Amino acid sequence: MHGDDTKLKNLDSRIKEAKSSIKQNNNQNIKPSPIGKVLKLAVEIVAAMAIGVAIGLFLDSYFNTRPLFTIVFFLLGSSAGILNVFRVAKSMQNN
Repeated sequence: MHGDDTKLKNLDSRIKEAKSSIKQNNNQNIKPSPIGKVLKLAVEIVAAMAIGVAIGLFLDSYFNTRPLFTIVFFLLGSSAGILNVFRVAKSMQNN
């Protein structure tokens, strides 16, 4: 029985050490690479444009008004994408 208590205490101390090392590793600030930042900005603008075009195409097919809504929502999506890029770039600059 005494050997079991020693093993349990040893296991408990090893678990505590592992948890503390995990906490230390999680507290390190890992900065994204420059290419990661550029890809994030590119995805922001492309996704907004794609969503705008998709909504425009859907509305054009529904109302049978071929390029009208596609152009309008492309411009709105582009504007939203550029606005998102500015917001993300500003937050990256502050951090």
